[in-house]
Amino acid sequence: MVAIRPSDLPRFTGKDCLSRRLFLIFGPDEGGVRMRADQIAATFARQSRDSLERLDFDAETLNADPGKLMDEAQAFSMFSASRLITVSGAGKLSKALWSLLLETSALETPIILLADELAKTAAMRLAFEQHGEAVAIACYPASRAEIQALIEDRVKSSGMSITAAASAALGDLVGSDLALTDRELEKLILYCHGHVAIEVDDVATMLVDTSELGPAEAIDRAFEGKLELVESATLRCFAEGIAPSGLIAMALGHAGLLRRLAMAGNNLEAAFKAERIFFKRQDRIRTQNRLWPIDQLSRAIDILAQTQAQMRRTPAIEETVTVRALWSIALASRRR
Repeated sequence: MVAIRPSDLPRFTGKDCLSRRLFLIFGPDEGGVRMRADQIAATFARQSRDSLERLDFDAETLNADPGKLMDEAQAFSMFSASRLITVSGAGKLSKALWSLLLETSALETPIILLADELAKTAAMRLAFEQHGEAVAIACYPASRAEIQALIEDRVKSSGMSITAAASAALGDLVGSDLALTDRELEKLILYCHGHVAIEVDDVATMLVDTSELGPAEAIDRAFEGKLELVESATLRCFAEGIAPSGLIAMALGHAGLLRRLAMAGNNLEAAFKAERIFFKRQDRIRTQNRLWPIDQLSRAIDILAQTQAQMRRTPAIEETVTVRALWSIALASRRR
């Protein structure tokens, strides 16, 4: 039985997978399924002497042409000595096809089947978990501890460290999405190259301030008083996988930034440099600085802090209370 436990995944996808040729990666965490498949493919690519040719198929195409999968698995590539096959929607793959794969000994070409959630009694899942050579990897939404462990491991391997506040802010932003965490970490580590430690301001600058359609846009619209545009931007964040708790945490950080700028008084330019505000965002931040005096910013911070507390008490309506909080910020801006 070869079912990989979550704690063994980093070692398996990084090296141990090379001893296997047939993989089933499944679960409700679609991003996690794709990420694990990409990690295994990358490991085979590093091991290959030549470039690795990756062939991507979907189950319905293969069901319509039953011989295609084995033909491609056994074919010699004209352009590369190595190939790898992935099959998406594998839960719909005919039993005759996936059974043939399990029955075929000494597969030369690695084959990765990607599927949605499979019940414990599903025939495909049982067959892969009980087979001596195939591998089954289940992908479920990550716990907060798993997200934080991924953040710590990736940052440590880059030669940097990350402050507790920055790690928590990033964890709030990405929620339980491992694939989103991995992508955002890659950007963050590249942005902070040469730093000793990643700070919470680095998280805000790189992951919020550089996104035109992400959290920054929703937060900007609120602090600019654009009430009619707040909801659409906020809902788009949720659709992109941004956790409501992360959005509120970033809004609080943004309010804190505006408060520090307001306190700078006549030393605003020096404050801009000290805060390392992304250059594309500086005009919008200046506009918001003019709109929000210190006393109003204290009120905004109170609204957002109260929203955080309410979200902890009633997580089932966290998206609704997030939209309402940003509406309140927009209304406060308009009343000035």
